Amino acid sequence: MISHCPHCGQEINLSPAQQSKVETALAALQGGTLKMGCPHCSKPIELMSDGSLADWGQLQTKTPVEAGIAPPGPPDIGWLTSGDFEEQGELRDIPKALVAIAAGPVRTAVSGAFVESFYQPIAVANATEAIDQLRLVNYAAVVLHSEFEPGGLAKSAFHKVMCKMAMDKRRYIYYVLVGPKFNTLYGMQALANSANLVVNESDLKHLKTIMKRGKADYEELFGPLIETLRAHGRT
Repeated sequence: MISHCPHCGQEINLSPAQQSKVETALAALQGGTLKMGCPHCSKPIELMSDGSLADWGQLQTKTPVEAGIAPPGPPDIGWLTSGDFEEQGELRDIPKALVAIAAGPVRTAVSGAFVESFYQPIAVANATEAIDQLRLVNYAAVVLHSEFEPGGLAKSAFHKVMCKMAMDKRRYIYYVLVGPKFNTLYGMQALANSANLVVNESDLKHLKTIMKRGKADYEELFGPLIETLRAHGRT
């Protein structure tokens, strides 16, 4: 019976009951191998009927280092200086935030706050691009400046899309409105504009903290509803 994992080299200590179970399984083998997972690295270990490693008999009692197996080389970190990392593909497993704000200090402040909150901000230049992005990508958050389009929210094509979006998609998007006439964290104003959060431009330096508070209030209010819908297969 092997004493060390051939992959990670850690010692395999089986209890008497586990040892007996493995021995029974090995005795019942009819040609083939017995597969078991390493308790340390979870990689599969294949055993022959005599308890030796399949195709690894010579390593039966040796760790990889003892057996002379060279460890893998260090990773290539050339992208640190070449700047090629982002060009190779978009970041994965990071929630995305659509930023519909004209280029300038406000967009920079908003994007920075979302980066600090572990979002990947995606800025758009106009309403048409913003609407196309909504159709193509699943965004966890959307930020719209009240003056992103001529005429403000009342004439905003993008805002209308957000307001009329089907709830099976809309409920998973945290919609933030930014502008000079909003009262930060004023729930009634957000509700009146079909948003989750409103922020005044003068408070953008605190946006990261404001979002934490706003999301906490949102989850407290809608969390039970979303869990109930999920439990009934409605999400």
